[in-house]
Parts: sequence; C-alpha cells; structure tokens
Amino acid sequence: MSNGNIGTDCSGRTCGYGAFDGDLGCTDGQSCSQARMLKAKESKFHDASLADASRKIDEILSSIPSDPSGRQLSFLHTKMGTMLAWVRHDVDVPTGSSTAESPDEELSAALGLVFDPPKAAH
Repeated sequence: MSNGNIGTDCSGRTCGYGAFDGDLGCTDGQSCSQARMLKAKESKFHDASLADASRKIDEILSSIPSDPSGRQLSFLHTKMGTMLAWVRHDVDVPTGSSTAESPDEELSAALGLVFDPPKAAH
C-alpha cells in the first residue's frame, strides 16, 4: 500500500491508515480523518448538550501540541470504535499492513487496543 497522491495533509477529507512495525501511515481509504470536531447549529439530532460536548472535545484536541516529526493528529475509525493517533504521511505503507478492513483481532493487536467493560447507560 502506498500513500500515493495523498500528500502531506489530508485535512478536509478522509484517507485510510495502515499499521506496520508499531507505526501508522496514510493510505487510500475512508477510515482516517483529521482530529477535529465540526460546529453545527442546534437541531433535533445535534442538541445543546452535543454542541457543548463537541466544543469541549475540540478545545482538548486544539490543546495538543503539534508533533515535531510532522505526523498528523487523526481519528482512526474501526469496526470496534474510534481512537486518536499520530499518522505519518511521509511513508509508503507496506503491503500486508493492518488496516480498518483487517480482522478485528489483527487490528486490535496492531493498534494495541485495550477493552474496558461497558459503562452503564446514562
């Protein structure tokens, strides 16, 4: 897998990711996006509590210092959930790397996921 024409900044669009040798690189796909929250008008599906939570999450994300090596702070989307990670855009991702399409157990191991027991509903 190669990051091909992805370039050094995927802002404003989604890309993919590949996990290899304890690192993450950008690939073609739709499983990775810039780590930022969008602002929206309040509505039936985005009420005041969600708007407030989105604002707070974006403040936290904005407070994270830039990575000195140039990696991009990203949301990695998996079938198991979403996580924050630093993703490199300056590497070719090797064929056979773990991706969002990999089996859950493989991807879980590659990303070092830890599963906590479910929390009680609010």
